[in-house]
Parts: sequence; structure tokens; C-alpha cells
Amino acid sequence: MKSRVAGGRPVAWEDAGRQIAPLLGSYSAVVVTSSDPVAAAHVALGIARAEAKQRRVVIGDLVGDLDPLRSLVKDEDPHGITDSFLYGVSLNKIGYEVEGSENLYIMPSGTDPDVREEIFRSARWKRLAAGFGEAGALLLLVANSESPGLSDLIEQTDGAVLVKDANLTAAPSALVLARVPSPTPTLEIPVNRIGARAANWRQHRWFYPALGATALLLIAAVGLALMLTRYGQARRQPVRVAAKPIPAPTPPPPRAPPETLYIAPPANASDSATAAAFTVELLVANTAEGANLFVRKNGAALPAPAVSPVPIDPERTTWYKVTAGAYTRRYQADSLLLALRKSRVLTDSAGTVTTAPLALVVDSVPTQGGIVDAVRAAVQRYTGRGLQVYALMQDDGSALIYAGAFARADQSAELTKTLRSAGLKPVLVYRMGSAL
Repeated sequence: MKSRVAGGRPVAWEDAGRQIAPLLGSYSAVVVTSSDPVAAAHVALGIARAEAKQRRVVIGDLVGDLDPLRSLVKDEDPHGITDSFLYGVSLNKIGYEVEGSENLYIMPSGTDPDVREEIFRSARWKRLAAGFGEAGALLLLVANSESPGLSDLIEQTDGAVLVKDANLTAAPSALVLARVPSPTPTLEIPVNRIGARAANWRQHRWFYPALGATALLLIAAVGLALMLTRYGQARRQPVRVAAKPIPAPTPPPPRAPPETLYIAPPANASDSATAAAFTVELLVANTAEGANLFVRKNGAALPAPAVSPVPIDPERTTWYKVTAGAYTRRYQADSLLLALRKSRVLTDSAGTVTTAPLALVVDSVPTQGGIVDAVRAAVQRYTGRGLQVYALMQDDGSALIYAGAFARADQSAELTKTLRSAGLKPVLVYRMGSAL
């Protein structure tokens, strides 16, 4: 398939892939899919080049001789995915290192570029995804969004990156980790035209002096004409013409203000100095599904995991921050970050310690025998309804059930609306207590 990509230059799609790469730092197997497979291939390359700085990345071609990927493989007739899945060729023999890019490998479609539906549905992908996870590597599979069996393929990986398309019709229930609706805007410079003119300079070097002399003659003629015109106008009696009044421009209609929700001040303002403010920011996803999957996948290692929808620009685009931990001292959060990196929940460069002293209280568990089991049961009731909550133990032996973690009160508006629509009455407070 040729490298022409509709709706954007290849370098712009690749740059868009680089921009979303941090969202995939905790995943090991992802399908990059689009109705424009060439655009998807360039996005995959952008993701891969960014992630290859810290781990090994393999890109697999499930479309068939995609030029952006095939051009990086120097062998004339390389074995690939079809040879491995249909004829038993070892995977170690179908990964080709990209010259000049350490840690980046390409798995071409194969000597038979027709990737059949049975390959998409193969249970082998699940084992491969697990193997990449254990090795701390990343597998990116480029596929056409209309391919039969795509839903099964995504189900066996961590999820999909959807490029250009608004919906994934071939796999409507698939988990979309990130969306790339358009390429990064770029400036097109006609380099070839400049080069051609420079190459013809010697051939036409007489032309430019002649052009300069002609220009000087034209300037002299125009100057003489202006002088004669002004002399004639000076001899005439000036005529006064009343200028017509220019109406004031009509102001544009006022822009409707963004939808807002009044957020009351924290109910326990006196506790601000002792709040459990320090936390570890693990991930920022542009879909709720991606954020929740990360928590489900790593929940056992995450104390007080929170998913917080936060608008980040004037258009109020919502991103989902995943945090863990609630501490009164920064060194405690630093220790958690180090532990998560050592256990490979995070890569060596992922995660950061930040402050999020505010949260929404949605429930409480009174002091009782078997409090730990009671708290876990309470949390499970909410997660069973699709609500990501966590518990912090209080000094009196009780527990509070929280949702979200915020640096500012106004950031809690989106989650407040979600919880209210679920029939809850959340209250904004300073976080108090410690994780189980």
C-alpha cells in the first residue's frame, strides 16, 4: 500500500502519534486502527519512536505491505506475520530492526501480504501481549478498522488507538485507549521549487541584471508621472466633498458562556493544613475507559486509586487523571512512586508526585468489627456500578469513601455532575485519613 495519506502530511500524523505516546506508557499491546491504514501506520511510528527511548517497541503490519512500515525493512522478500501464524516461522525471525532507531522493530505482513481473518482471531495474540508485558516492551498492531475479526484482536490486547475515525463500527464495544482525530498542523514549504530555481541560476544568470535594469526604468517613469500629476492638481481649485458618515461596525453576537456548575467551598476548610494532599499522578488518558482499565489492571498495587475527569482547555476538553496514594508528607508519595517503578507498574520515567488535597465524599463506614472487610464491600458496591471510588481510614477507626482527587475546587465540577446523575450527593472536602 502506497504511502499517500489523505487528510494530512505523513510527518503530521507521526507527530500526532508522538503526542499521545505518554498515554500508552503503562500498556504492552495496543491496536492502532483506522479506515485510513496509512495514517494509522504513521501514528504508530510516532508512538513507537517516542516509546523506543525507554523500551523495546515492535510494530506489526496487519494490513498488508503498508509502505510506511515496509520501507523500513531492507530485505527484499521478508518473512512476516502470515509466515509465523500460518507456517510456523519463529517470531524471532520476523522482527526487523529499523536502522538508526534503537529499540524499534518492524514485523511486516509477510511473503503472503493477505492477512486473513483467522489471524486476527488467533488466541496467540493474548499470549504475545502477556509476553510483551512481562518483558516491559510494547507491541503495536496496525489494522484496518473495517477488518473482520478486529473486535477479537482488540479484546486480546490492552485496547485500541483510533485514528481519524469518529467511531469503531467493526468493534463497537472495544476499549479505545486514545483517539487521534486529526494530524498535527504543519507548514508546507515548497522546497523542491526553491531547489529547482537555484539549480537553473547559472543557465539564466543574464536574466536577473536585465530584470533589474528594466525595474529601474519603470520606477523612473512612474516617478515622472507622479510629479506631473501633482503639478496639474496644484493649479486646480480644490473641491471639498462632504464625507459620508461611516456606520459603526456591528459587534459580533456574544458567545455563550461555558456550562458551569456552582461548587461550594470545602466543607471542612479548617482541615486544610492537615489534609492528605500528596499523591502520585500515574496517567492522563483522553478516555474514561483507558483510565479505568489502568486502575483495574493495576489496582492491587495502587493505594487509594482515583480517576478524576478534568477539563484542560477553553473548549473544556475532558481528560482523565489517574492518581494513587493520599499522604500528608511528600516523602511518602516519593516512596510510592519509586515502588511502582520498581514493580514495573510504571516505566522508569513515568509518574510524578503532585498535590491534590481535595476530593468528593460519597459515603462513610462507621467503626465496627471487621472494618476492613466492611470497607472493601462498600467500595465494591460503587465500583460495581461503574463508579471509581476509594477509602481512607480515619483516626476514630471509621472510613470515608471518596471519589476523585483535585488540586482546585473547580476541577471537581465534572465528577460532581456524574455522581449526582447516579443518585449520589457528593460533598467537596479536604482529604483526610490514610489508605488501607
